[in-house]
Amino acid sequence: GYHYYITKDGVVYPGRPESEVGAHARHYNAHSIGICYEGGLDKNGKPADTRTPAQNQSLYSLLESLCLSYPDAEILGHRDLPNVHKDCPSFDVKRWLKLVDFHI
Repeated sequence: GYHYYITKDGVVYPGRPESEVGAHARHYNAHSIGICYEGGLDKNGKPADTRTPAQNQSLYSLLESLCLSYPDAEILGHRDLPNVHKDCPSFDVKRWLKLVDFHI
């Protein structure tokens, strides 16, 4: 399970409490916060960046808030973890953080 889920209209739903270990990134669950967004696949079921502007804004705001609690956090996607062969979150997190000028 994830700690947060962001719908297409930008609503952020809490999942597991941050104090509980998630089930989203094997070998990293004990020291990470999992965020999932609705979408990530095109109409053919292939990985694609389908985030809406509302999701982007909510993700940005959620990350800002989390970084206040976890100032040493590294923000990355599941696909960026070593030895992980997944496409999620279907966008380049580091590149997006630069594009939106996100600073911890």
